[in-house]
Amino acid sequence: MSFDTTSFKLSRSSMKRIFSSLRQLGLLIAIFLLFPVMTANAAGRVQQTGHPIVIVIDPGHGGDNNGTTENGFLEKEMTMTTALAMKEALSQFDDVEIYLTHEDDKDLTLKERAQFAKKHNADFLISLHYNASETHLLYGAEVWISLIPEYHVPGYQLGTAILREFRDLGLPLRGIKTRRHSKGMDYYGILREAATLGLPAMIVEHCHVDNAKDSVFCDSRDELIAFGEADARAVAKYFGLKSTALDLDYSKEMTELPAVTPGELVGRAVQDTTDPTLCEISLKEAIYDQDLVTVEVKAEDPDSNLIYYAYSLDGGKTFCDNLIWPEGDVLTGEYKGLTDITLEIPDGTVPQICFKVTNPYDLSKTSNVLTFERAFQKPVATAKPSPQEFHDATADLLPEKEAETDPFDKITEILLIAIPVVTILFVIALFLYLFHARREKSRKRKTSKKGRKS
Repeated sequence: MSFDTTSFKLSRSSMKRIFSSLRQLGLLIAIFLLFPVMTANAAGRVQQTGHPIVIVIDPGHGGDNNGTTENGFLEKEMTMTTALAMKEALSQFDDVEIYLTHEDDKDLTLKERAQFAKKHNADFLISLHYNASETHLLYGAEVWISLIPEYHVPGYQLGTAILREFRDLGLPLRGIKTRRHSKGMDYYGILREAATLGLPAMIVEHCHVDNAKDSVFCDSRDELIAFGEADARAVAKYFGLKSTALDLDYSKEMTELPAVTPGELVGRAVQDTTDPTLCEISLKEAIYDQDLVTVEVKAEDPDSNLIYYAYSLDGGKTFCDNLIWPEGDVLTGEYKGLTDITLEIPDGTVPQICFKVTNPYDLSKTSNVLTFERAFQKPVATAKPSPQEFHDATADLLPEKEAETDPFDKITEILLIAIPVVTILFVIALFLYLFHARREKSRKRKTSKKGRKS
């Protein structure tokens, strides 16, 4: 048997090319398999930046524009204190530049603030504010971001980092939100102006100065500084900054940012224009002699979340102040749709109970009414008087003399003894009289019989 050596050489050459192709294919497969792992270990931040990171902080208001002045607060001074503290804290991190739109007491237009950020090629424009509401019933921190997807996604991720810091301070949260102008664009001018210039921006409303639940977080200079430091920590974690001076490394914090899809709006951050879809209540227990009622509340808002509830005892004419909806997380959209709530009923009240639930956009749904036929009434305690509560008043007046006997008491005492004695004597006398009369009658009868015989 014979074979062609030329054909054999060609076959070996072909085999080499095949093996070379296989090696290249294997390398591509390995890269493909490792790529998700590599990206998973990289930053979860969607926004791409250069170096250094440039942050522009905008202290809200200034000059003749005071901002809110509720409860004696002056917002323009509050935002400046917080902004300077934020800048000082961020300045301790490496590879970052920080600018303030203004450091003196002057008012800038929203366009001027955005242009300042653009001039410094800002990676983010952060406008700092403090809040107040017309009803004075609202409380909690919130962040406003753009409706334009390109700026919405980084705003949502940084907003989450900021609100996480506020939650650690103990603040209730109202969420990361958008608001649409009637023309379809962003309602807030600073967001519109920044987007026009190609910059991501946000508004941070730290808390409500006109509500006692929030004002305790901002009623001193130290607390305003604490807000600025919290803002700085959030920015450092979002950008994965390191600090040689502080021996801090937040590079891994970026992987803990919320998952988002580039170019798409986050559903729960899009303005909700509808009321919660459900609010129903049913009676679990009524303890009349303890003034307690336990109500089962079922509520739902699939478009955003639930943040407050309030209850009424007069059928919905008046409600208590807003209370935080139990077990809700406005950052994840999770909340408990069914919960038991115990109410203390004022003594003597015949209540008509209903509930109201509210979403982050302050839209509410009111429940059905529970009626009761009788009043809640705690039993009246009848305490027995202790001996120490009574004393001899005469002894107080004559502490060293024995109190004199009342003459009337003596007469009463004599009568109580004399009447029974007189009664007994009267009965004995009557008995003797009747006995004597009977004997006398018997004697006369015997004498009369003897006379007739003689």
